Amino acid sequence: MKRTYDLTEKEQKIFENLERQVEKIYKHNRQGSYHTRNKYEAESKLFCKFLSKEFKLQAFKNIGDKHVLAYIRFMQTSDLSPSTIKDRLSIIRFTHDKVDQPKHRISSNSAFDLEKRTFGGVARAWSNNEYERFCALAIERGNDRITSIAILAKNEGLRIHETLKIDRSQAEKALQTNILTIKGKGGKIRDVPLSSESRRLLTDCIKEVDRGQKLFVERDEKTHLVIKQMQNWINRNRDQFKDQDLDKVNITFHGLRHAYAQAMYEALKDQGKSDIKAREEVSKLLGHERDDVTRIYLAR
Repeated sequence: MKRTYDLTEKEQKIFENLERQVEKIYKHNRQGSYHTRNKYEAESKLFCKFLSKEFKLQAFKNIGDKHVLAYIRFMQTSDLSPSTIKDRLSIIRFTHDKVDQPKHRISSNSAFDLEKRTFGGVARAWSNNEYERFCALAIERGNDRITSIAILAKNEGLRIHETLKIDRSQAEKALQTNILTIKGKGGKIRDVPLSSESRRLLTDCIKEVDRGQKLFVERDEKTHLVIKQMQNWINRNRDQFKDQDLDKVNITFHGLRHAYAQAMYEALKDQGKSDIKAREEVSKLLGHERDDVTRIYLAR
């Protein structure tokens, strides 16, 4: 895709004005890593150049569907893949959501008739047999921590770093309310019903740690190194618990979250929920509230 535009003097001034507006947004934004924030800001400024060239738009808060649709057509003519286009649209929405009193609400991807992502149907979820063999192997090897974290991931749909952030006070509150409150990616807060198995697990875990201490990370440990240890353990032992007769990509810890999403979807359907309603509820439980991402988890 063309990364530079030939702007007239007037268009350049319009762009610089839009650029300052985006810089102000990201000056006060603390969501995501430093690298992610820089990427989002840079992509938003690229969109601003397009707006200044094609629409002479003065205020970022005034963008609407017609601007987004034109940008989509421009990206499509630049031979960008559907997944790349959708990623850039998500960045535009993120930036627009940070604007005070926006004039318009940007529609979802379905309104723009975008081509479907091709990786939605990939099987990533762990089977029950894989999960049971994994836990049995971990217990046999004396790795109780990885077993406990896997239980929470499968029963509550947690990401690996979300499980490692849980401390004693958070666990105690979950036991009192039967709801586990999680701060996920981008600082999003979600409430997840606590399963009976996870309830038993947390009850045992809080007996072993002091107040203020994390359940699965020692005081002298670095969380990112614990994550790496767990990923390495799965990679080394994958062949001993993976189903051999299934057409599945290499099994990863994140596949437990896929398994949770699919189990919750089936449970909601059994309760009489429509396909759309079931996906909506699963989306909220996962903490992203995007149907296209939910379909990836459901392999649909």
